[in-house]
Amino acid sequence: MKLWKSSMLIVGVVVLLLSTLTVSAESDSTGDVWHYYALSETNWGWEAHTGSKPNIDITSVSDTITDSEATLTMTVAGTIEDSDKIMYYIMMTAGESYYTAYYVDGESYCIGTGGYPIELLNPVSGNTFTATFEIDNPGATYTVHGYTIEYKEVGEELGEMWQDYAPNTYAPWYTGGDGNGGTGGGTPGFETLAVIAAIGVALIILRKRK
Repeated sequence: MKLWKSSMLIVGVVVLLLSTLTVSAESDSTGDVWHYYALSETNWGWEAHTGSKPNIDITSVSDTITDSEATLTMTVAGTIEDSDKIMYYIMMTAGESYYTAYYVDGESYCIGTGGYPIELLNPVSGNTFTATFEIDNPGATYTVHGYTIEYKEVGEELGEMWQDYAPNTYAPWYTGGDGNGGTGGGTPGFETLAVIAAIGVALIILRKRK
């Protein structure tokens, strides 16, 4: 009888733990970085990058939610690089609840709903960027995606760059994508919106560093 009660107690604890834990993850193939470049003096476009850029080549992105704490994780094929030309983003959304963790040149913040932004301390280890923070709606069903940007020149955020997305359905070059992870007819100018968001983050970092 005592053994049966102990077994039932263990099962109950496991069920309780599992009920407070949700996990979603997206894997991403390597060698799928894209290049944004000048087609002419007035036109720009995307092409698949034929070289190797492992430090921005995403291999996976995931979120784990335990009670009201979320952990976002991104891994790359190479190393998370400290550079003012490279930015790493992980985004988690559910309706009006949204969170974005980013890392650039040793600086890392999370912005979103529920009293943010906050600074993230020691978020990088080797090829992994990890952000842990509190969320305001832990019962929601979140979607997660990540992207990386490498600019050719600092201060030229609307110029030549290289990017990778995980999953690829969020990428501005994805054929048939709606720019939000779906497979609709496409959203004109989505890449411009993504770049504008990146500029905003870049300006915050530059002001802080001054």
